[in-house]
Amino acid sequence: MKQVLSLGLVVIALVSFNPFLHAQNKTGYVSIDEVVQLMPEYKKAAAEMAQYDSSLQINYAETLKELNRQDSLFKADSTKMSGALKTANKEKLRKLLVELQGFEQSYQQQMQQKQEELMAPVAQKANQLIADVAKASGFTYVFRKEALVVQPDADDLLPLIKKKLDGAPKPPAK
Repeated sequence: MKQVLSLGLVVIALVSFNPFLHAQNKTGYVSIDEVVQLMPEYKKAAAEMAQYDSSLQINYAETLKELNRQDSLFKADSTKMSGALKTANKEKLRKLLVELQGFEQSYQQQMQQKQEELMAPVAQKANQLIADVAKASGFTYVFRKEALVVQPDADDLLPLIKKKLDGAPKPPAK
């Protein structure tokens, strides 16, 4: 009898302290990229990226134009130039060419650096928004949509996030 009573108490203790029996875990998923693209901050950052890219391209185009101009002048006047003047002009052309090659090499790096600078705060805000919506909706776990092979439509947090973003006050225009 004591053994049955002891066994009964152990079963009751295990059942009452097992968190899986008390609360079911609610799981969901969301595409973080889609959330980021919905945010007004993303549109502003994307516009700044485009402007930055444009300024880099203008700088490149102006340097290329100057190289072509210097090259044309050199070709037209090189027959009349002294050896020292030819050498100086060739050196100018070489420096412009090196500058262009350097631009081509650093362009991707500069763009990536600017993107990280502008998009990191947006990504942090998106992650916080996802966490807030998940918590408010009772989700215990949220996975990246891209990592899932099969998922039910009902567990997608994107509609809930859109609803929250649509109801959120808009940031003041600058």
